[in-house]
Amino acid sequence: MSVPWRVVVVDDEPLARSGVAELVRRDAELSVVAECADGRAAVEAITRLRPDLVLLDVQLPELDGFEVLQQLDPERLPAVVFITAFDQFAVRAFEVHALDYLVKPFDDARFAAAMQRAKDALREGGGALVQRLAGLLEQLATAEPAPGYLHRLVVKTAGHVRFVRVDELDWIEAADYCAKLHAGERVHVIRESLQALEGRLDPARFFRVHRSAIVNLDRVRELQPDPQGGEHIVVLQNGSRLRLSRSRRGALERRLGQPL
Repeated sequence: MSVPWRVVVVDDEPLARSGVAELVRRDAELSVVAECADGRAAVEAITRLRPDLVLLDVQLPELDGFEVLQQLDPERLPAVVFITAFDQFAVRAFEVHALDYLVKPFDDARFAAAMQRAKDALREGGGALVQRLAGLLEQLATAEPAPGYLHRLVVKTAGHVRFVRVDELDWIEAADYCAKLHAGERVHVIRESLQALEGRLDPARFFRVHRSAIVNLDRVRELQPDPQGGEHIVVLQNGSRLRLSRSRRGALERRLGQPL
């Protein structure tokens, strides 16, 4: 295989993406052919450009890093170096399948070592790499869903990871393709839609009062008639006031076991 090897960089954080791309460009044996900010763009670029190597963030909007791989032709899988903000315990499930992984924040020396390992593997041929990624895809396809509902959420900010227990949440607010977690005086943002998040929360504890808001029922203080219309206002213990959609009123009545 001839050099320079073609590389696609995938990371939803602009500064992180440009920083990784710049590190790649410092290596004369590597060439950046695309930079992608979300999973769908990554699938399109990898399918169209057929790079030799992909530097792939695990947590992405649209499709996450694993879902990106599942969308690709298994006969044309590139070598992959995962990039993740999670600590090493979180990557053990796939480290045996990937060429390498980088845990943010990583230094130049760690990055250079990963690229050297990638280049050595590419020189030796990609058959073993494809088999390892195929093993990962098979594992993902046959994995049983985790039992029960979420007990905590992972919040990624500035290269750090914070865990927020769901019982700390007061309410959750939709924000485009993200969700804002309101927990006491703190607000955390995660890259997950409210609809997807709703399906992973215990319905006995969390209720969607409106298309843009989910409340922790343990935090509800009272329900008040809306003076401006026929709807109701959900008042939380911290004083937050959230509108209850008319279409959700009956479901909330059944959940609380009493009419409003």
